[in-house]
Amino acid sequence: MPLVTLTLPDHRPVLWRKKVADLVNAAVIETLDFPEDDRYQIIQPLPVEQMELQARHRDAVILQLTMRAGRPTHAKQAFYRRITDDLARQADIDPANVMIVITENRDADWCFGHGEAQFLETQRTA
Repeated sequence: MPLVTLTLPDHRPVLWRKKVADLVNAAVIETLDFPEDDRYQIIQPLPVEQMELQARHRDAVILQLTMRAGRPTHAKQAFYRRITDDLARQADIDPANVMIVITENRDADWCFGHGEAQFLETQRTA
């Protein structure tokens, strides 16, 4: 269950943005081993002139994943490959224009509501 922020070009249709979000979710589940019903995404359309990614041209996609630490490097690399391949084949995005950043944290860094760190509560009852 990472929190995924998808920054996408705003000139693309809403259905295209939904497709990208679905592709990202499928890749997260299949490569990073998250449960199917753990979907937390923020879809953030921006004008292309507000996304500067060095010398990249055309549409860009920026993915930021915030998740608990512990996923192995090979799983992250599989995610990078999978999502860039899927976006190229199914969403017409050049793999060079996909930027992915994963930020990891600990159990105490998550609160899903009610002012509680649910992952810590789970550890205490286990």
